[in-house]
Amino acid sequence: MKRRVFSATAWDLTETFFEAMREYRQIYILYETQVLAHAEEQAVDRYQLRLDATEVSKLLDFSRLMHLRNGALFRAKDISHRLFRSEGRTTKFDRFISEIFHELSILREEQYKVSTFAEEYRRENALAEYESLLDEVHEDFPRRVNSIHELFKKAQRALEIVLRARRQDPIYLRSLVLFGDATVRDAYPDGVAGHAWAVFDRGPGEAFYWAARSFACRGFKKEALGAIERALEFCATTASFRQVDLSDIVRDLEEFRTIVSERSPVELVQTLGDEATEPLYASDAVTVEPDETETVHQG
Repeated sequence: MKRRVFSATAWDLTETFFEAMREYRQIYILYETQVLAHAEEQAVDRYQLRLDATEVSKLLDFSRLMHLRNGALFRAKDISHRLFRSEGRTTKFDRFISEIFHELSILREEQYKVSTFAEEYRRENALAEYESLLDEVHEDFPRRVNSIHELFKKAQRALEIVLRARRQDPIYLRSLVLFGDATVRDAYPDGVAGHAWAVFDRGPGEAFYWAARSFACRGFKKEALGAIERALEFCATTASFRQVDLSDIVRDLEEFRTIVSERSPVELVQTLGDEATEPLYASDAVTVEPDETETVHQG
């Protein structure tokens, strides 16, 4: 199939997913902080907490929910559908991102109802409707907020499985070096190194080694050398922590550093160009591993 020049890639999916996850984490933390503060102020357990409509409406920011739903989350869902939905099959990640989108949409509507309709009921002295709506959101808000939080965790693990099957994707590899620190900084305690350990058997040393080879075969000598140095740093700092022997990767990295250092960009392309692999584009028909796939049920 002919590729479109600006088709989304597996890295675009990675970047948009972690952006959405980061935005929701901020919403989640603010929600939890406010709930705990109200519970402490009333001296009750959070599960016995009872707030009025004005207080409940401030637990979630409608504009932030809308920005997340229509922004990063929508893009992640759209890219995922185009990457993985083919002939009635998809991946667990695609299901999780769809569930997150659905749950967030409902949460946004619930927040709108309590911030708009509850006040109207109170002004009209429709107390039964007012109390019924508050009962609904007092039960629904914590359940849905935490459900989305857990779905993001599941989606993250599912994305790692997807990426493991495609870890030689050159755009993913090079982007991990160039933008990985900013992209995954909040999702893993040790940042890009933690992400690399989740995707590559030998961790960031292996990831940055393959990225260096990808840079080199395209003639990006400076970037290749930079990736090699970071790979060596990762090997030096994580080998003992992870209790793995990375001496073979270190040897390969040092040998490859010599090769890259002694050749011009043109020579690197001439000698390594055949190593280039094709990235995963959203416009391609995609083959997924059997244990990743799920049947899409219509209707």
